[in-house]
Order: sequence, then C-alpha cells, then structure tokens
Amino acid sequence: MFKYLIMFVLSTPLIGIWLVESGELSLSIGVQGEENGATVAFSIYILVMLAVAFGTAALTRERRVAAPAAGGEPAERAFKHFSVRFMVLNCVFLFTMLFVFGGINVWLGTVEKGLFRATLGPLGALPYLMTKFAVPALFAYSTMLWMRTTRSRRATAMWLGNAFIVFLAGSTWGFKTTGLFMLLPGLLILNWRLPAHKLLLFAGLFIGSLVLFSYMFDAALMENFEVFAFLGGRLTILQGDVSWYVWGLKESGAPLPNYWPTLLAAVGDTILGAFISKGNPTEWLGYHYDWMLTHLTGSPLEAVVNGHSVTGTPFAEGVIAGGMWGVLFFAVVAGLLVGWFYKAIENSIKLGRSRSAAMLSTYFCFHIFSWLNGGGITQLFHISVLANILVAYFLIRVMSAKPAVPRSVPVIRDLGVSK
Repeated sequence: MFKYLIMFVLSTPLIGIWLVESGELSLSIGVQGEENGATVAFSIYILVMLAVAFGTAALTRERRVAAPAAGGEPAERAFKHFSVRFMVLNCVFLFTMLFVFGGINVWLGTVEKGLFRATLGPLGALPYLMTKFAVPALFAYSTMLWMRTTRSRRATAMWLGNAFIVFLAGSTWGFKTTGLFMLLPGLLILNWRLPAHKLLLFAGLFIGSLVLFSYMFDAALMENFEVFAFLGGRLTILQGDVSWYVWGLKESGAPLPNYWPTLLAAVGDTILGAFISKGNPTEWLGYHYDWMLTHLTGSPLEAVVNGHSVTGTPFAEGVIAGGMWGVLFFAVVAGLLVGWFYKAIENSIKLGRSRSAAMLSTYFCFHIFSWLNGGGITQLFHISVLANILVAYFLIRVMSAKPAVPRSVPVIRDLGVSK
C-alpha cells in the first residue's frame, strides 16, 4: 500500500499540470492554462525522487530476524486490554468533538467547516493533536496488536468498532478525507502487501467516501453541483495548478520571494512572534510558506489572513527556493525520506514492533505524505511534531500497560495461643 500512496501523491498533480498546460482553467488561480514546460519539469522531479527512494531502500539494511509468533492467549489478552481502553478514549473524543467543540453543527449543516475550524477557541490545539497524530497512532498500534491475534469474531468486532468511531470523529471536521486519513496509518500496516482486488476495494471506498461527504458538505454551497466533475478537478487540477503557475513565474523571469526565512516558522508562532510582529501581515507572510505561496498565486493579503490557502507540492516549494536546482534538492530530500521510511516501517512490521510501526506509519502519513501532497517542509520538524510524538507515545504506553498485580502477602493465622 505504501507504494500506491506514493504513486497517488505524485501522479495526481502531474495529471493536473498536464491538464492545465492543455488549456484547462486553473481552479486555484482562476487563469486559463497554457504551455510553460511545467509537465516536463515535474516529470524530472518525479524521476529523481523515485531514483533516490529506490536507491535508499536498497541500501537500507533489512532485518531478517523472525517476528514473534502470532496467536496465543497473551496476544489475545493484550489486544483486548488495549482495545477496551481505546474504545473509551474514542467515545470521549467523539463526544468532545460533537458537543464541546460543536462538530454536530457541521454535520447538521448549520456551521460551515471553515468557520468551525476557526472558532475552536483556546483549547483548539487539543483536537488538532488528537486528530493529526495521537488517535491515528493509537489505531495503528491496535491494528498491530489485532494482527497478532487469531482475529476471532470478537476481536475483529472490537477493531472494526474502534475504526468506525475514529472515522466518525474525523468526519466532524467537515472535510471529505479526514476520517479516512485518521485510519490510514493502521490500514497501511494492515495492508503493507496490497493485492489488486484489495486495491480496487480501497479505491471504491475512497471514492464513495468522497462522494458522500461532497454531497453533505459542499453541494449546498454550489449551483449545478456535479460531484464527479468537482472531485476530478480537486484530485488533479487543484493538486497541480499552483505548481504549474509557480513554474511559469520562474520561466517568465518574474521575481520570487525569499524562501529561506520560512524555515524559522518551525520554532512555532509563539516563539517567532517574540521577534516578528503578528500585527504586520506583510512581515508575517515572509516567514510562513503557506501564506507566501497563497499570496504569490494572486490571493489578496486579507484572504490569506482569513485562512484561504492553496496546494503547492514540494516541486513549487523548490522552485521558489532555488529554481530548478531547488526542485532537484527537494526531490532528493523526498526520495531519502520515502526510501528510508519504507524500509523502517517494513522492518517494524516484520519484527512485530508494535509501537515502532505505529509511530513510524503515523509520522509518514501525517507529515511526509502531507508534505509530498502540499509542500511546507517545516511540517517535518515543526516544534508541534515533537509534542505530537511525545503525547502519542505516552498514551500508547499508558493504555497498553498491564494492571499491577498485588504481591502475595503471607497470611498470619490465629493459632489460638493466649498470652
């Protein structure tokens, strides 16, 4: 499944770039497409990245130690013990998202998803942390435990129940893929070797989910809504048209902003705000890649401040950073990460290292895959990533810990001896 995810995140923007170069309207920017060489440049980016990824994977040592045997009472007990606690946490998280943060209003259509995200309040970091790392890591860990059981009906029902609640909690955000994405680290582990018939099944589930949530959250906002045309545009043109546009700026000799100060955003806005004024959007924009990219594509500064953003991919990031040399640099970095994580996750699954597999697969899905999809390399080493990892690891340790067994205490019997 890992390889299919990589091909998906590389092929969809390539198709989008090709379509825009063929004359399709750029949906992100609102200009008519034309040829500018972006398809060839993006193809070079893909080839370099894949070559480095395959080379890195081939050179990474493969562990050939046998994994622990599956099945047995200890494995069943460990899965049940963790899953019951995970079910409780899942239900509390779903209840909190629905009724504390107001996700129920997104379901009912009374609150727009963008407004919901913007009005989470001072505790808004909590749902982000749980959604983007902790809960997916816990689900991935439970998947590793379930795979070591005999997969009885009872164990399977518990695993599916937790998966369903995770999916529901993700859907409270109002985005089409959040629920599925929260399950992705666990599904990646479960389907590391994915046969063709399962690939078709997952593709059907993915498209079905997109169609369902498009009707729930997007149809009412548009006139003459055509779901498949809408989804086709989002999966291709919206993934690639910004990269096409930024490459066109370079080719035309237009000045590009200074990319490198945006790396300082990795320390977090609180620390950065001590040196850069948040009250000056123009200055703040120079230190945040997502703001910089959105403004570069023609969006007014007011829209950027209010949360409007576009999808750029590391290709566009490389163009801004250093033209074609920047593209090649980011392709090499992406290839190194993809190749190393492929072998690391595979070794963890083979050796039955549940915590390692869960943490690595979650980091890959929510940071590396997200970076390959939308750019912004600071998400790989942002200070919040450390907090996400620590919290997820702590929860896994606590929820998988076995209850303490009291030591045997010698019984002192009354022998009836009187003083």
